[in-house]
Amino acid sequence: MAFEEKLTGAVFGVAIGDGMGGPVEGWDSARLLEECSGWDFTQFLPGRERGIQDCEPESPWDHLQKGWGRITDDTLMTEALIRAYRQKRDHLDAFDFRDYLLPEMTETVTWVPELQRDTPIIDRLNVIERYTQIRLHDMGAEPRTAGIGNSLNCAIAMYIMPVGAVNAGDPRAAYQEAVALGMAESHSYAVEGAAVLAAGYAAALGAGATVADAEAAALRTARDGTKAAVSAALHATDPADELADWIARVREAVLPYDAASRASALEADPATVIGSYHDPRLAIEEVPVALAALKYGQCDFLSTLKAAVYYGRDCDSIASMACGLCGALTGADGVPQKLRDASCAANRRDWERIAGDFGAAIADIWGADQQRFRRRCHAMECQAAG
Repeated sequence: MAFEEKLTGAVFGVAIGDGMGGPVEGWDSARLLEECSGWDFTQFLPGRERGIQDCEPESPWDHLQKGWGRITDDTLMTEALIRAYRQKRDHLDAFDFRDYLLPEMTETVTWVPELQRDTPIIDRLNVIERYTQIRLHDMGAEPRTAGIGNSLNCAIAMYIMPVGAVNAGDPRAAYQEAVALGMAESHSYAVEGAAVLAAGYAAALGAGATVADAEAAALRTARDGTKAAVSAALHATDPADELADWIARVREAVLPYDAASRASALEADPATVIGSYHDPRLAIEEVPVALAALKYGQCDFLSTLKAAVYYGRDCDSIASMACGLCGALTGADGVPQKLRDASCAANRRDWERIAGDFGAAIADIWGADQQRFRRRCHAMECQAAG
């Protein structure tokens, strides 16, 4: 399968998983299995009223028009990162976050489906990205330390797919670039989770890759609580299980590493309920669960999508990650055409063209990598000859 087909599958997977999980983000699995049981996942979930149990009263997100396949911040940030790579046409680090990605967040005007208007995506982004804007733009922080002190969640991991794509076939390089880039926005296990997911994407986008390859790359690169959480989630996953049983087992497996839960490994310390608490024994929940959903779905797109969405909780991000990985493995042909067409229409996007433009930039980056490697080989040959 050509790389371009795999990249297109990954782009569609990110957008479709995000759009499917968006209207039920924050629901628990029991409610999803009851209210959405038997849903035909070849069509998007509609917009739904958010109940009092789903969000705080007068939530700042109440005005969003979720549902019907509309992308959320996960895909908006993925697009912004793609545009940053297209502009620089080389690898990115924390300084490039400031110089290329931040302007895409704060200045570039694009159609934001949940707001139903053209606007810079910063108008849709969360406090985590606004913290980054303040640190880098308003306070002039050194980019490699700008993310320290930010709240820890999946904000970086949710848009890390392009880093894996630029480093396709080299999970270690993807991990390192994700760290170098991510330190401008966050720190600790938020960056670690993103880097591990980038490694999984790099493996999945490689020629002839399998689900096992993506899992192995994630485990090889992961450290501390993230490694333990990924290992536990994958160990708890048996594709033969009933979906409800799989959800219960995986949630139990990741619970000891979930800083948002008082049942975490550090439950005796009340500081762990603070979002910026950075003990390395903890992990973000979404990456281990997304990898587990990929294993549960066994490279079948709809099975992976169902597992990720029915898990509930932050299911738009989980589904975006899991389906992005699945699309990378299957290529665009593995993603149902009905969902592809509906996603393009709902978001006023041509995802295939976006993937193609990104692929052209990646080709330039790989060309630069080859030139750098040839120069290195020449330098070493000269040294050896001398």
